[in-house]
Amino acid sequence: MEKNGSILLKVASVLMIIGGILGALASILFGFLGGLLNESSTNAELQEAANKAGSDVSTLAKVLWIVTIITVICSVIEIIAGYKGIKNWNNPYSGKSLMIWGIVCAAIAVIVNVVSVAFGNSVSVISIITGLFVPVLYIIGTIQLHKQA
Repeated sequence: MEKNGSILLKVASVLMIIGGILGALASILFGFLGGLLNESSTNAELQEAANKAGSDVSTLAKVLWIVTIITVICSVIEIIAGYKGIKNWNNPYSGKSLMIWGIVCAAIAVIVNVVSVAFGNSVSVISIITGLFVPVLYIIGTIQLHKQA
């Protein structure tokens, strides 16, 4: 059998890089919003709105900074996994290590969705597709690749 690599792995890797870049852009937005909230913590109207929501502006700003840090870390992991997948999509001996990267990305997606639900947010179909479906495709691609070894 000719060793062709896994096209599925290559496609999923590209999608993971795109998702990682979009996540990094979102983290910039979260960081910007966190900075704005922190500067606006003395705004009486904003503080009153936050109080009605059961919080205060400085707490919301801190939460946005935490989300920013988590998003950056997740984005970097996703970009690295995607890069490694593209670089090794036709190297059957890299299947196991690539599978670990895919499992890490899928685990992060599950954790993010569980935490989102725990904080009362609904999990969107887009979040499941981008966060979990693509890493699952990546893992399937690594299995296909590993079988060629």
